[in-house]
Amino acid sequence: MSTRGLWHLVITLAVTWAPAALACSVCFDANGERRLAFLGTTIFLTLTPLAFVFAVVWWLRRRARMLDAIPPAE
Repeated sequence: MSTRGLWHLVITLAVTWAPAALACSVCFDANGERRLAFLGTTIFLTLTPLAFVFAVVWWLRRRARMLDAIPPAE
């Protein structure tokens, strides 16, 4: 595919898919209460999986240290 054809493809995709990328009217509101609720929910949904991953890593490290501290059986 030539460079010109690639540019035509990129422009066509950008023009046809642009309406699908518009946010719904609920995602932004000038009302402070709804905006804060949306921001709080976004933060919660971002941090929850990260906290879960860090908790699993912490538990695995703690478990590995506990197993290393046990003397080997003879």
